[in-house]
Amino acid sequence: MKIEMQQLSQEFFKDRTVYYTSRMINKLVPRGHKGNTYELPEVYFIGILNFVLDRSVSGQYYYDVALCDKVYGSVFYEKLGYKMLVLPNFNKKQADIKSYIDMWLYIFRHMEELDEMPKFLDNRVFGLIFDIGKIASLTELEMKLYESSLKNKRDAESVRLTAIKEGRQEGIEQGLEQGIKKGRLEERAKAETEKLKYALNLKKRGLPVQDIAEDLGLTVEQVEKLK
Repeated sequence: MKIEMQQLSQEFFKDRTVYYTSRMINKLVPRGHKGNTYELPEVYFIGILNFVLDRSVSGQYYYDVALCDKVYGSVFYEKLGYKMLVLPNFNKKQADIKSYIDMWLYIFRHMEELDEMPKFLDNRVFGLIFDIGKIASLTELEMKLYESSLKNKRDAESVRLTAIKEGRQEGIEQGLEQGIKKGRLEERAKAETEKLKYALNLKKRGLPVQDIAEDLGLTVEQVEKLK
C-alpha cells in the first residue's frame, strides 16, 4: 500500500500513480519457485490531494478506481486499486456530515482553521488528533515541563512495578515515595511557577482537568482554581 498527501497539482499525476504501483508490484513478486505462478499481492494507492484531479468533474471528491470491464462495468481485477480524496471538491457543511468518511474529509479540508474539535465529530475517533495538535503547538519551555512530568510519572510507575515483581511491600512504599519526591525536588525549586502557568495554559486549551493534574503532578483542586 502506498499513501501520499499531495499539496500541489502536477502534470501526468495519474501516470505517476500507475508507475509507482507497477514498481511496487514488481518488488513484491515472490522470487524463485514461488514466483512461477504469477500470483501477485494486493496493491493499493491512497492519495489525499489538495488540488482538483479532474476539472471536468467539479463535484467529485472521492475516487475509488479499479480495473474494470468497459462493456459490463464489472471489476476485472480486484487486487489493484486507487482511492483518492480530492479536498477542494469537498464542500459539505457541518449539518450535512453524517458518515465517518465525511468527518475525515472535513478534518483534512479545515484542519488549519480549527482551534478546537467541532462538536459533531466523534471524540473517541478524532479526539486524539486534536490532543496531538495541542502538544505540537507547545512552547519550548512548556514542552520541557510536559516531558519532565511524563518522565517523573514513568519513573515512579517503574519503581512501583519492580517492587511488586519482587514481592516487597516495603519496597513498593519506599519506591513510590522516592520517585515522587525526586520529581518534586527537581521541579519545585526552579519551575513551580512555570508549571502552574503551563497548567493554566493547557486548561484554557480544553485539556481535561484530571489529565492535566496527573501529567504535571498537581491536584485536581489546584488545577480547578487556576484562572
